[in-house]
Amino acid sequence: MYRLLLVTDKGDVRDLYRSYADWNQQGFEQPTIASGAEEGMAALSAQRFDVVSCLLPVEEGKVFYARVRDNSDSLGMETVRDQNRLRREIACIRRELISRDSERGAAEAADLLRARQEEFFCGMLRGEGYDRERLEGCLRELELTDRIDPNQPVVCASFRVPEGERFLEGVWKYGKTRLEFALKNVFEAGDGRMTYTLLTLNPHHMRILALPGGACTQTEAYEQLLIHLGEARRTIEQCFDMTLVVKRVNSYKDLFAYSRENILRTAH
Repeated sequence: MYRLLLVTDKGDVRDLYRSYADWNQQGFEQPTIASGAEEGMAALSAQRFDVVSCLLPVEEGKVFYARVRDNSDSLGMETVRDQNRLRREIACIRRELISRDSERGAAEAADLLRARQEEFFCGMLRGEGYDRERLEGCLRELELTDRIDPNQPVVCASFRVPEGERFLEGVWKYGKTRLEFALKNVFEAGDGRMTYTLLTLNPHHMRILALPGGACTQTEAYEQLLIHLGEARRTIEQCFDMTLVVKRVNSYKDLFAYSRENILRTAH
């Protein structure tokens, strides 16, 4: 059910909105009604409203609308004085709300899918392995088949940032999670040729997985990751005053080969 806040000093309008019988049928809770700007602002502070309808004297209305602008999730609805127009206004604003919620739902689903895709590759960086059939199934389920060709070369690098813990404790004041986000912005920034996923094992030990966006040789993929790490090294030196020490870079003929090595490593 949607929530509506009516703010008006007009008693006949308040009576109309109170007596309107079809709120629930049209997808709304019984509205919250305020008789002035101060009372309306108190209601906005107490709970979230999907819709705000306001009819106040000009100066009082300006004060209230300044507060409404801070409540950016609320849609505005025209305040009316007869039941037929009220029914039409409710139907119109309900269509807008459904459209808004549909767009939000799609955006949330896309965000969730991206998070699952990232966790899948981070899992591989932690050592998870899949047989060919399951790996192909995961790529389809996560809608990665248009972006990732598992038959293309894969490169994995392990590196250290020796000052990571000192930097986190003594310089960086925004917390470990924010530092991980900042480093992801550095290491996962691609140019379309490669897709990168960073796994932060701890503040000074990290791994990165590189997958080509198109056809390339194993040597080309390997060299491209080295170039990328060189650019990332310069960025963290300039922006964070930290150094990057590459410990190991391994290339594989394809994603299946990388996954098989994870399986063998785990078995031993």
